[in-house]
Amino acid sequence: MAVGAATISLLFLIYYFVRSTGANQHLDLDYSTEYARRQAIATATLDIESDPEILWNTLTDMANYKTWYPWVHRLRVTNENTKRWAHKHSLLKYKMEVGSRFKIQPFFGAPYNSCRFVSIDPPNKLAMEMRFFPLNRELVTFNLHPYKNCVEVTYTATSNGLLNFLTTAMFSWRGKEVLRNLNNIMPKVDYEKDIAEDAVKVPQFVFDDNFINALIAKAYSDGTDILNSISEKVVRGKAKSGLIKAKRVGKPPNTTPDATQAVNQFLSGDAPQAGVASPSAPAVEVPEEIRINQYILRGLDGDTDIINSINDRVFRSKVKSALTKAKRTGERPEVPPDTLPLGAEPAAAPSIPTQKIDEGTLVNTYVAKAMGGDEEAISSIKDRVLRSKVKSALVKAKRTGIMPEVSETSDQPLAPETQEEASPTPPVGSDSPEMVVDQAVQAALEGNMDLINGLGDRVLRAKAKSALAKAKRAQG
Repeated sequence: MAVGAATISLLFLIYYFVRSTGANQHLDLDYSTEYARRQAIATATLDIESDPEILWNTLTDMANYKTWYPWVHRLRVTNENTKRWAHKHSLLKYKMEVGSRFKIQPFFGAPYNSCRFVSIDPPNKLAMEMRFFPLNRELVTFNLHPYKNCVEVTYTATSNGLLNFLTTAMFSWRGKEVLRNLNNIMPKVDYEKDIAEDAVKVPQFVFDDNFINALIAKAYSDGTDILNSISEKVVRGKAKSGLIKAKRVGKPPNTTPDATQAVNQFLSGDAPQAGVASPSAPAVEVPEEIRINQYILRGLDGDTDIINSINDRVFRSKVKSALTKAKRTGERPEVPPDTLPLGAEPAAAPSIPTQKIDEGTLVNTYVAKAMGGDEEAISSIKDRVLRSKVKSALVKAKRTGIMPEVSETSDQPLAPETQEEASPTPPVGSDSPEMVVDQAVQAALEGNMDLINGLGDRVLRAKAKSALAKAKRAQG
């Protein structure tokens, strides 16, 4: 009986060993162990489909060690040079360099063991002295060899102590999972997609308003058969709708030579040339009200597709609301004749060199314009401090009746760049904080609180309000 029970137990153990060993086989991992009297070496190699930089960043991200390193339950660092307690054990303030130390806890309840970095060679090699047990030290090395479609990672654990047999034993138990866990958390890289994107790219046609107008003009002159051969439903629908409107009006829409050439290439099946394929029109400096009126006129003519194609939701809602009001009242808004049509390219204007103007001349220029009846120029100033100074100077000029002197160069209209460059912080010698406070208090005593409220510095604003209260108390 005893011999039979022992035989059955032995067969059961052999079956369990074969079953568990076969289940844990991974042909993708190449590993080996070497054991000598004073040295034990465990090596594992795995090809990981990832970018070398991403893989290196994962290896050096100490906050995620516990997600892929089997014997790192917790990791702690100590920053000696920090003054704040919150940064004492922060990984964000930790400097990873050769000789830097950190501590790991192999499992829950175990003591923390000291470790350190031995070699850091980004992005090729990372070596650390690890202590998974208090009496055993291991030199853990990660070597990265990048290839065209993967990175070969070699994990080596070397121990030269008296307990070096623990290195091979622990590697046989869970050490083979180091690279597998690392591979599981790495994002996959689709190299076939990258190769396809790096191939020769054929430029695509841009189906903007210029292209549609040229297509409508082409169909207006050659017939509607050319529209039926277009496979793009949206383009075909817009072109047919625009063709009906053009026949109703009796003339085709205006087109540009580039758009006409792009349409001819599109209908012939040729690829668009670089710089010819109906470039989208650049943004035109047109006031919002005039632009809304242009869209309203297009909507009243029946072209609602151009309104629905507006990307800006706020602007699109404004256009639709104004279009509803126009349909209700039956009035067509007016658009200046010199306004560029929707989608048209503006003519290249000669660049005007901007000249830097000092703040005093700039204030006098605005005051002179306001005294001449053009007060809208003051309202258009974006800088609140400059606008407040101009208003304060205007009040003084109206009270005294003296027109400020303006040089001949200041009579020209100010460019937007000049306003933005002249409006920032004035020189320290002329407008120190005390001078700014005095000017703000003087303007407030004259009834203009915009200068105080426009101060960006809260300390100066508080000083100005305190000085204003003292000045009013002294006057009262």
